[in-house]
Amino acid sequence: MREPTTNCGWCGAFAAMQSVQFATSATGKTAAVFTPGSTVPRPVPTFWRMFTCPACRAASIALVADEGEDDADPTFLQWVPRKPPVKEYPDSVPKAIAAVAGEAHSSLLVGNVQAAVLMARTTVEATAKAKGITSGNLVAKIDALYAQRLIYEHVRDAAHEVRFAGNDAAHGDLVDDPISAEEAESIIELMDMLLEGVFIAPAKTAAQAAARQTRKNAGPTASVNGTVPSSP
Repeated sequence: MREPTTNCGWCGAFAAMQSVQFATSATGKTAAVFTPGSTVPRPVPTFWRMFTCPACRAASIALVADEGEDDADPTFLQWVPRKPPVKEYPDSVPKAIAAVAGEAHSSLLVGNVQAAVLMARTTVEATAKAKGITSGNLVAKIDALYAQRLIYEHVRDAAHEVRFAGNDAAHGDLVDDPISAEEAESIIELMDMLLEGVFIAPAKTAAQAAARQTRKNAGPTASVNGTVPSSP
């Protein structure tokens, strides 16, 4: 059996998955499979088989339909896990920005550090534009976020660090000083710090204030004849 190629459900890398010897379990069921030149499917026994990813070494299992013939490749029906983990953000982060930030995390996960940093820089600029700051270069946009009291000073500095790294990646200034995986990870953390400051923390604060006001408006337990009934 040739090694199947797929995106690893753990790290996302597209790779030829390596079979684990003897890690096969029959399901006792069949799947309808079309064979070359046939217009009618026929039932083929199915098995769970284990594979490892050459990139991250994590194990995945595949549901395959296989008749056990040496000259025929099995049909791969399902992989578990199906998708690589993706960073999820709360609804307070605009969907488009969350998608780009998620790409930064996904790129970092599979070792594409330059792509990760570029997506982080894009996230910073998109964040400023989401707050109505559309004029000037990215330096001016970040400073405007701070001037409008949308971020604290340390978050402003974090955004500028993302900008510096993103500029290096965008302009190809990496020949003598390439971005390391560790540095890219730090850049992504700084990107998330900006999202937390601009979108997530304010939304949490507003939700807490609304909950407090709701309790205040509800008032104390209704009284009867001027007295508050005791709890049972």
